[in-house]
Amino acid sequence: MAGGVLLVIGLTWVLLLKDGEPSPQITVTPAPERMMEVTPAPAVRARLRPLAPDLVPPAATGAALSAALNEERVELSSSARIEGIDADRPWVCTGEPLTLSARTGGEAEPGMVSRWVWPGSETGAELQPGARLPWRAPATAGRYFVRFQLCKDLGGRRVGVLAEQVVGIDVRACGPGEGQADALRIEVSQRGNEDFSFRAVSPKSATTYAWDFGDGNSAVTTEPGATHVYAAQAPGEPDVRSFTVSLSAGGAGGEQTATTFVQVRAQPPSDAPPGASLKLERVTGQAASEGWKSQLQVDVPEGSEVAWERVERLTVGWDDQVEVRTSGWREVITVDEDLGRGGFRGHVTVLPSDVRPEVKQVIDSLHGRDATGKDVSLSWSSYKAGPQRVPPVPSERPLPK
Repeated sequence: MAGGVLLVIGLTWVLLLKDGEPSPQITVTPAPERMMEVTPAPAVRARLRPLAPDLVPPAATGAALSAALNEERVELSSSARIEGIDADRPWVCTGEPLTLSARTGGEAEPGMVSRWVWPGSETGAELQPGARLPWRAPATAGRYFVRFQLCKDLGGRRVGVLAEQVVGIDVRACGPGEGQADALRIEVSQRGNEDFSFRAVSPKSATTYAWDFGDGNSAVTTEPGATHVYAAQAPGEPDVRSFTVSLSAGGAGGEQTATTFVQVRAQPPSDAPPGASLKLERVTGQAASEGWKSQLQVDVPEGSEVAWERVERLTVGWDDQVEVRTSGWREVITVDEDLGRGGFRGHVTVLPSDVRPEVKQVIDSLHGRDATGKDVSLSWSSYKAGPQRVPPVPSERPLPK
């Protein structure tokens, strides 16, 4: 997080205020591995087919969702396109998470952002930015519809839609043993900008693991772990590249398959000036019952302007598990003074309810885009616990007096 990487998409934050669902956990655990001869792995990704307009219910149409978001929808012609939408499983049980990832192509327009919208259970529409969506299935089985859009802010309430695609998700009422608790899954740890480690987790035993890293490279391991380094960004490629990682595990427990997604973000040129700078100051003397407060000052250099979009909050546990949550940036940051061009003075508070005893650190990343369309991000630690207290081990012998 703290490598000075400038990243991620931007649109006027007004469009993207709504909270997304909590992301699935990402376990940061080094995986032992023994690489074997590289052979192609079978593709197990679930590619969802786009639906024809006449198959989409009225509440999930683009016009209905725009009305629910209080937006004025404007359809624009563009060379940007949506190549497809992948899911980490073909269907999902009620109440369980499902991850969707969109693949885009064509020429990205300045100010273009990607987002997901779908009918809400308590509100007219839910919205989350980005090309990847951690979606949680409702408690009721049925067919649900999620729409992916490429759009841009036209000012006021007007939103230009450049391209969009809607998919249907099959949510089933599952019995004992049919949910994801017994399914193979892939845990991901990012070790560098293009360097990832993967680990297969399943209650069923396996002896071989065939990996497809989504970029044309494959490997087979006898241990449940693998590592892969993606190629550095080539000229003309997007700042954020998404890859679908597929796994097929075989053994006494039978064949199991799983899918996950990773995103590789471009490093800025070494001589590129920062799009924004951050000054952080801890507020001391505050009662623990009031939370942990940090004062922020974000400065944007003259000749540039940044439109902030969202904050990604990583909650890191003592067991190195990471929970990721995405929110509208003003939902996390309270702005006390506007400094212009996207700069501001403000503060962030981590509430006691967000720092359970098993939480080691809370890391926030502010994401946006500058006037030229480049991604900008700033990261800081909003909370860090002291040394973990390890309970003493009871002695079997009496202590000496």
